[in-house]
Amino acid sequence: MIKFGTDGWRSIIAGDFTFANLALVTQAISEYIKKSSNKNKNGIFIGYDNRFLSEEFALEAGKTLAAMGHRVFISKKAIPTPVTAFMVKDMDLSGGIMITASHNPPQYSGIKFIPYYGGPADSNITDEIENYLNQILKGSIAAINPDDTGSNLYGNNIKYISEFDEYINKLLSLFDVSLIMQSGIKISADMMYGAAINIFPCILKDYLKLETAILNNKRDAFFGGRLPDPSENNLEDLRQSIIDNGSDIGIALDGDGDRFGVIDGRGIFLSPNNVLSLCLYYLLNVKKIDSEDSVVRTVATTHLLDAICLEKGIRLIEKPVGFKYIGKEMLSGRIIIGGEESGGMSIKGHIPEKDGLMANIMLLEIQAYLMKEYKNYYLSDLLNKIYSKFGTFYNTRLDIKIPDDKKNEVIGYFSKIIGDKIINRAAVKLIDMDGAKIIFDDGSWFLVRPSGTEPLIRCYIESTDKDYFKALKSYIIKTINKICD
Repeated sequence: MIKFGTDGWRSIIAGDFTFANLALVTQAISEYIKKSSNKNKNGIFIGYDNRFLSEEFALEAGKTLAAMGHRVFISKKAIPTPVTAFMVKDMDLSGGIMITASHNPPQYSGIKFIPYYGGPADSNITDEIENYLNQILKGSIAAINPDDTGSNLYGNNIKYISEFDEYINKLLSLFDVSLIMQSGIKISADMMYGAAINIFPCILKDYLKLETAILNNKRDAFFGGRLPDPSENNLEDLRQSIIDNGSDIGIALDGDGDRFGVIDGRGIFLSPNNVLSLCLYYLLNVKKIDSEDSVVRTVATTHLLDAICLEKGIRLIEKPVGFKYIGKEMLSGRIIIGGEESGGMSIKGHIPEKDGLMANIMLLEIQAYLMKEYKNYYLSDLLNKIYSKFGTFYNTRLDIKIPDDKKNEVIGYFSKIIGDKIINRAAVKLIDMDGAKIIFDDGSWFLVRPSGTEPLIRCYIESTDKDYFKALKSYIIKTINKICD
């Protein structure tokens, strides 16, 4: 079964993810584009990551699109997803395709469709693509075999792109480059063998002229034997590099460069929730911000953002899990920062797509600012300053395996506890836009939502009371296990 999740279709190479199935999905994307209001734009861009057969999959998608009459632009090298999204917007194209499975294990590949606005496709769009796919599978739309149309078409309709200076220049225009360059900060950067190897080291060394130790900066389709996911457990190489090189900050990117990871000069890993809070605090206190602008986060993301917004009188918008919901809000041009707890972030003036390169350069600017203002001061020191003002926000995510047929029962149970006391705290509010989110009278909260692709319940928990945080975590685990027994 081919189905788009929160960020495209992913599956195992040579299992479901085959050249034939990729051609079918690409044809369905083409059918959608041809019938949309943007069918007369200038073509379609295709990017790809460093996984097995990514170049070949990209060409197969390009041949399919060319056979259907589209002009096609294919990257000549692996590039991050945000670069593909930028090219769609910058070249005024009908859309883009990114061949990637992001941070999934190496046996996976995947495909993302990026519409003309340069951000994730929303559910309405992916539903239409799936509808066209079903029509092709049923035979009501004839399947295209691109190899039947002859090779001359590909030479005429497919062009390779090798330079991405426009993206780099636009990215750097968002930040105080002179502050970063004059700071003298030392950097360690882990590419995690991902798609950013061809662009990000160049930005750090050639454009910003920073003393940088680059790690894992080559193609390895096995990602060094670990997931290309910049979570704390996967960043021991980065932490060691910070020690060995005396770096002021360590930054990392996932397999397709749309998510970030960071360890500061004290060797402290900062979660995406904390990074989003740092960045928002910096933007609101150091940069010039229009008070009429807003902040957008997902329902699973820290409420420390809410506290920072409240102090400054900034409106906060809450959306379901998935950057596509954040990206849609960013199209207004009035979003200061949009983010999600899984490591996706973008800011005003940038593409409505999560961009790990952008997030990391923002962190470099913040670190440069801290060194200029306070000398030996690091990101975790600024976070502690924020905590002293707003309280310490303890949060976590749990993935609990349950039978598929128990998912609705679990969500239904927690949806009915409003008015009850859970460990001496009253459950006062239910938010049901994505699963069941329960808010307590002291501001603590938890969210339970079903995974769309696995037999899992994902649980997000946050409190400024460390003891209650631990008790709430134990309560949720015991309750779910009891429901499923």
